[in-house]
Amino acid sequence: MEKSIIKINKVFFAVMFLFILMIPLVLSASNYNVEVIDVSPTNLVPGEETELQFVIENTGNKDIDNLVFSWEDKSGNILPIGSSNTKTIQELDDGDDETISFKVFTSASTEPGLYELTLTLRYEKEVEKEIEQGGETRIERTIETITETSKAGIIVGGTTDFDVSVSDFSSNGLILSIANIGKNPANSVTIITPTQSNFIVTGSSSSIIGNLDKGDYSVASFQITPQSMGNSNLKIEIQYTDTMGTRQTLTKTVEIKSSQQLVQSSSNLENSQITGFASKNSSSGGNTWFLIAFVLTSILTVVLVIILVKRKRKKNEAD
Repeated sequence: MEKSIIKINKVFFAVMFLFILMIPLVLSASNYNVEVIDVSPTNLVPGEETELQFVIENTGNKDIDNLVFSWEDKSGNILPIGSSNTKTIQELDDGDDETISFKVFTSASTEPGLYELTLTLRYEKEVEKEIEQGGETRIERTIETITETSKAGIIVGGTTDFDVSVSDFSSNGLILSIANIGKNPANSVTIITPTQSNFIVTGSSSSIIGNLDKGDYSVASFQITPQSMGNSNLKIEIQYTDTMGTRQTLTKTVEIKSSQQLVQSSSNLENSQITGFASKNSSSGGNTWFLIAFVLTSILTVVLVIILVKRKRKKNEAD
């Protein structure tokens, strides 16, 4: 039993000894490896120029010279401007990284969605080969060109922006114009007037206006009463779903001018004055017809009297 244990221990220590001897050999082996570890930004806006950056790291244990990097969007919607899609790193030591930048333009007609970039790394690798010749073994070093490809996703689309202005403000309510001034469409747009001290909202405080493509506009109406005269700022919330399906909320401020408030406050008074004026005109018209009738009656009476007087004179003359 003891001899078996001693034999097992000898085998174990022999294996561990060989393993320790192999560690330096493994560590000294040539390891070439380069990776694209980061791409930013990951979200591009249609119709805009963006600086697209790629971080390349030498994750191997050998220095690399003349590393060539290129990228390509096969859809043709994302293109480099001012330069090609290829750049060279003269030297990249093991463990180091370097950032390469490209100015790119995303076509304004690009449909929102996820686009695939093909990334290509090309560099030279020194390879050692054992060659036997004439009974002797020698080491021959050759250079091989290594090409590595990978994929990266780029999102085109995302959020957008809006412009809000007062279209009309009267006793009938406040009408707001909402325009999509951003680069992306907005879905399920809802306009909300949150609770605020300087305005009172009567009725619904939200209005659904649906989808707005870029460049489109719509209107929303609210029953709003200002609580003070003078210019006041009305806060408006715009909720919408962006092209990535995320619900977004924007807060806008609209200035309600004192002249608009005066128009609203005087609207009912103006209507009552118009009604009174119409009533006056109606009464004046009645008096005029009465006067005309009185004059005509008087004239007819005078004419009748004259005729009667003439007839009486003729009769007396005949007698």
